[in-house]
Amino acid sequence: MKRIISKYYTPSILKHETFTQAVKYFIVGGFCTVLDFAMLFVLTHFSGLDYVKSSVISFMSGTVLNYYLCTFWIFKIRKIENRHHEFLYYALITAIGLGINTFLIWSFTEFIGLYFMLSKLLATFVTYWWNFGARKYFLHTITSVTL
Repeated sequence: MKRIISKYYTPSILKHETFTQAVKYFIVGGFCTVLDFAMLFVLTHFSGLDYVKSSVISFMSGTVLNYYLCTFWIFKIRKIENRHHEFLYYALITAIGLGINTFLIWSFTEFIGLYFMLSKLLATFVTYWWNFGARKYFLHTITSVTL
């Protein structure tokens, strides 16, 4: 989809906007990460659920909250106007992020012998950058600029 940018969207403003979005995404991500970590811990320690299964459930819970906070507070430009279609793309990006996250948690825990919560922390750093970059590029960035 081709978008036309007004004179108000100069390259320096777009860079500033990306920085502002990254900061907001860090705040939202932090809040959702706290939810994710808390659910992982509770589901594993108190419910006796396997840490990999707990990780999938907690990741998805944080992701749903993240979607709503991102679409209402962070990203103002939408490539996809239909919210249902947008959520499907968001879910696909999330599924890839979930795969990365789950694989890293399992690998760090099973092969390196880290405590699963530490594995989760390390996996979160990688997954954060995938999620922000993919969501910004595929869902909330202008595809072409005509000045």
